[in-house]
Amino acid sequence: MAAALRLAERGLFTTQPNPRVGCVIAQGEDVVGCGWHVRAGGPHAEVFALAEAGARARGATAYVTLEPCAHHGRTPPCADALIAAGIGRVVVAHEDPFTEVDGRGIERLRAAGIAVETGLMKPLAAELNRGFFSRIGR
Repeated sequence: MAAALRLAERGLFTTQPNPRVGCVIAQGEDVVGCGWHVRAGGPHAEVFALAEAGARARGATAYVTLEPCAHHGRTPPCADALIAAGIGRVVVAHEDPFTEVDGRGIERLRAAGIAVETGLMKPLAAELNRGFFSRIGR
């Protein structure tokens, strides 16, 4: 998760009004994909990480600094992309309080049979997106 948080920091000044998000996909100890949300309106961190991982994403663990989105906005839902890739486990640092997500990403992943854990390094993830959380009023 520490690596995902470092990746998310790369989105400083470019993702507003969206949050900064990083994602690392690992098969055991081996990192097979990583990405971050580069720019508002562009692909999210999970999409970049899945593209890098390719078929190696199947059964892997995705470490994501913010709950994967579950709605169609300017991009399709990241939760659906993780499901389609066959990810086996998702570790989320912080839930996304945005009204269009707000637990739905986690619910969708669990409904698909993916193990989900939350809260790993949550205080650091909260600090990283303090402005985002403030803007959406939570």
